[in-house]
Amino acid sequence: MSGYKQHLFICTNSPDREGKCGSKGSEELRLALKQRCGKEFGKDVRVNASGCLGHCERGIAAVLYPQGEWFLDLAKEDQEVLFRAVQEKIK
Repeated sequence: MSGYKQHLFICTNSPDREGKCGSKGSEELRLALKQRCGKEFGKDVRVNASGCLGHCERGIAAVLYPQGEWFLDLAKEDQEVLFRAVQEKIK
């Protein structure tokens, strides 16, 4: 077991290719969430970059484990959506 209560993967694939999550600001979203979750939850939450999750046509894609909960149609401004999901599960 990793020791994390929640593990969030955000696709940052292909920042130089139009239409891919990386070109939609996913790295900025990941960095903001990593910092915020680190301050709020410490080592209970891990926020990672992932390769392609297979849903680039639907905006930025993310998945939260251990639930396997998917988030699609995200934009780089959707930090609050993912933060609330993590916060809800960590309680």
